[in-house]
Amino acid sequence: MRTAHRYWSERPDQLDYAGARAAGLPIGSGEVEGGHRNVIQERLKLTGCWWLESNAEAMLGLRTARANGQWATYWQSLETQRPVEH
Repeated sequence: MRTAHRYWSERPDQLDYAGARAAGLPIGSGEVEGGHRNVIQERLKLTGCWWLESNAEAMLGLRTARANGQWATYWQSLETQRPVEH
């Protein structure tokens, strides 16, 4: 109970939801949390898997592009970035 009290008492500015809404700041939602679970955790938390940070970031970029409906756009952008072979 002391730990919870200390946590909340050290973060009063982070708990001002009315102020955050008035400032037009985004507020977390169940939808965001669900997206995190489906897009990020589903792949990275497979049993027996481990990741180098750079590989995890690349994987998350791909999964995010797919989840946002930008899969084809992502690959097309890579085609335009390829160096010209002589």
